[in-house]
Amino acid sequence: MSSVISTIGTMAGTLLQSNAEAASYEAEAQQAIVQSRVSALNYERESNAIKERVLANMASSAARSASGGISPYESGSSGHYLNLASLSAAATDSRIALNNAEIARKMGKFQEAQYFSAARTTRRFGKIAAVTKGAENFEEMRKSWGGGATG
Repeated sequence: MSSVISTIGTMAGTLLQSNAEAASYEAEAQQAIVQSRVSALNYERESNAIKERVLANMASSAARSASGGISPYESGSSGHYLNLASLSAAATDSRIALNNAEIARKMGKFQEAQYFSAARTTRRFGKIAAVTKGAENFEEMRKSWGGGATG
């Protein structure tokens, strides 16, 4: 009787262990999503900071042009070209930061899917391992109770 209880305990322990490992993978999946969102947010903040800097530079350029007697908004003026150059570089840098944010989000989703897949696989194999261990233990009990070896 104690060997039957031991076998059931072994099976239950195997299932509990695989469920604990699966829960750990699921927690890592959630953490991957949170980390990717934080990274994406940081990239979006970087993009916003770039836009703020270019606006400040353009305002400064306009003020300098106007103080020098040059129309800051006249097409073809040096102030106009400075603003276009600043805007072009900022647009490129901002787009790169926003692309990085999107990549961070997608990588988080990819990692989340990997961890959830690992959790499902761990649970599945935990059940198989529990049944296999139980079957092995019951076979050992059957032999010890006088069933003899089967061939």
